[in-house]
Amino acid sequence: MKAGRFVTRDGCTLPYWLRGKGPLVTLTPGGREPGESVALLAEALAEQATVLTWDRRNAGAADVFVGGDLPECDVWAEDLADLIAHLGMGPAWIAGGSAGARTSLLCAIRRPEAAKGLLLWSCSGGPYAAQFLGFNYHVAEIMAVQRGGMAAVCESRHFAERIAANPANRDRLLALDAEQFAADMHRWNAAYFYTPGQALTGVANDKLAAIRVPTLIFEGNDDVHTAEASRQAASLIPGAVLRPPPWSQEQWLDHFTGRNGRPVFELYPLVAPAVLDFIGRHS
Repeated sequence: MKAGRFVTRDGCTLPYWLRGKGPLVTLTPGGREPGESVALLAEALAEQATVLTWDRRNAGAADVFVGGDLPECDVWAEDLADLIAHLGMGPAWIAGGSAGARTSLLCAIRRPEAAKGLLLWSCSGGPYAAQFLGFNYHVAEIMAVQRGGMAAVCESRHFAERIAANPANRDRLLALDAEQFAADMHRWNAAYFYTPGQALTGVANDKLAAIRVPTLIFEGNDDVHTAEASRQAASLIPGAVLRPPPWSQEQWLDHFTGRNGRPVFELYPLVAPAVLDFIGRHS
């Protein structure tokens, strides 16, 4: 495995890792989880591909970032396209689940030159998903800054983890204006508001319909990543292939709800055979 560090056009440093040999596959996990949380899937795919895992801004040991003109997920999408260009190995098969699926879609939409194809699972959609995601991504940080300014934000669970992984992040956070931080969190949160009739959270239907690369989508099977959201997205993306999830609903909920205390990423290698087959068919 090869490790590297990529500096974005506005100066954020993002760690990344490369495994294997073959066509480039980028992996982005859900939530704001570290890039190496999907290491098991990366190892499975590296048997036939070069696999990129990476820490997004505000994830893993990457620099924290709040601000700019774009929603956070769009920023991640732009960074991913720039990282692919930096590696000189594109276009890439862009893959991920949940937030990783959203980032992958937005990357292919915003920067089509980066995408050879899309490999997606656990796509988020529907009113409950919008509510769930908006709350989980931003509400704790908004409440923290209102309670005790940027010092309290540093002590919030998410940003305390970012500081532990990258101590320089404390100074970055403390340098931010508290009122502007709260405004940026509210603005990022608005990207998750529910739009009736929209298949996926944070991605407009007309943008899905404009995608022109081979796309594989696995159905979801919980109330944030619904089967209906995946089906609607597959119906909108020209030529998209829809497959059932490679795990049972009971298996998924055991991990997703915390019933067994183990992360959903343990299940991700189950997508590897279908993903590698799809890539092989479209090489």
